[in-house]
Amino acid sequence: MKHYELKAIVEYLKRFSRIRSLQRIADNVIKIEFDGKKAIGFDLGRGRSEIFDAARSDTTRSYHAPFDAMLKKRFSGAKIVDVSMPKGDKVIKLDVEQKGAYKAVKSTLLLEFTGRYTNAIILDEEGVVLEALRHIDSDSSYRVVKPGVKLKPLMPYEGPRKAGTLEDVETYLLEIGRKRHQRALEDLKKRHRKALLRKIERLQGELAKLPDKEALREDAERFSGYGAIVLANLNKIAPYAKRLEAFDFEGNRVTIDLPALPNPKRAGEHFYALAKRAAAKAENLHIEEENLKSRIAFYERLLKNLEAAKSEEQISLLFPPKQKQRKRESKAHCEVFHIGDYRILVGRNERENVWVLKNARAQDMWLHLKDRPSSHCIIQSDRRRELPKELLAKAAKICVETSVTQPGDYLVDFTHRRNVKITRGAHVTYVNYDTIKVRKE
Repeated sequence: MKHYELKAIVEYLKRFSRIRSLQRIADNVIKIEFDGKKAIGFDLGRGRSEIFDAARSDTTRSYHAPFDAMLKKRFSGAKIVDVSMPKGDKVIKLDVEQKGAYKAVKSTLLLEFTGRYTNAIILDEEGVVLEALRHIDSDSSYRVVKPGVKLKPLMPYEGPRKAGTLEDVETYLLEIGRKRHQRALEDLKKRHRKALLRKIERLQGELAKLPDKEALREDAERFSGYGAIVLANLNKIAPYAKRLEAFDFEGNRVTIDLPALPNPKRAGEHFYALAKRAAAKAENLHIEEENLKSRIAFYERLLKNLEAAKSEEQISLLFPPKQKQRKRESKAHCEVFHIGDYRILVGRNERENVWVLKNARAQDMWLHLKDRPSSHCIIQSDRRRELPKELLAKAAKICVETSVTQPGDYLVDFTHRRNVKITRGAHVTYVNYDTIKVRKE
């Protein structure tokens, strides 16, 4: 950050009188909410530090380090006594005061944007370090940053400062926040796009490897013929024979490689089994082909909706953080989403929709788009607790996002699984349902 930008931001921060709350929302990012619900983020990453409007920024994980505990203890709800830039350094110094039961407790938060030693340091009123984002020992710097050590002042900067002015701090913070949001969104899309394309490519590879139907039928006929020839020549075949030289039923000489079996009759049965298997595979090939195509279409819908997403929240709903896989999850023949502690099962095609319906429990919640084809969704639930409205809204959003790509308003019906009756395949009738409206951007 430039010195004149930081100076203008310090003057801007002087308008606030209280810190409502503060927390770390990323490894090196602190979000402070001032009075008037104005949220400002301070990115203290080395080499990329910046300050931005944090209204659209939420925590990516929970932080419970001693530094985070001290931040909340000393600054949440504190009155701002002063905001300054000590000795013109690239440092924001926030002096605060909290009224305790017996006396007021004073603390200082130093937000240092000094390049290599960029840091956030919490001091008591005597200037002793209480905690810091990064601890620095004497081997790394003349200025030790460790709890219990009185903090030395920074060495004065003697180089030239770039001249400039920052007239509209709010617009500046909003623009930095917008760029960060866009950057984070693109990074998130890039990561999930790569994973989806990998899945699509794998399924397309499986589709391309499916055998030809006519070739399977020819194999079935050939193996059936081998079986008949072997059984017709049992007296000529010795146990464990590797090859049979014989004539087929049209008088043509044939050579058949035999399986290593002690009983020649079992060799004939082996070929009949192969014929039966090839015939069944040819008969059911369209089912496997449709299964793969529908799963590809499912992930292509997700990909299209990913590209259209305008917020991290939209993306995190469809691509939640990975959780530790349980045995129960590994057996799920469908797509599994997580919302908090709840699992959402989503059928990617008719076969998986049937599986989802048949494996749901009576108290589980079922969701489906109203009066149109869609994925069947199941919220696995505990009958002892009522499902939160926010959970239902998010599950309905998942149902829409995994079923359609066109923006618009969609109605999603939901009811307990015990109220849903399977009529044929994945076709159902249901009673005692409610409906929720979902807007797809």
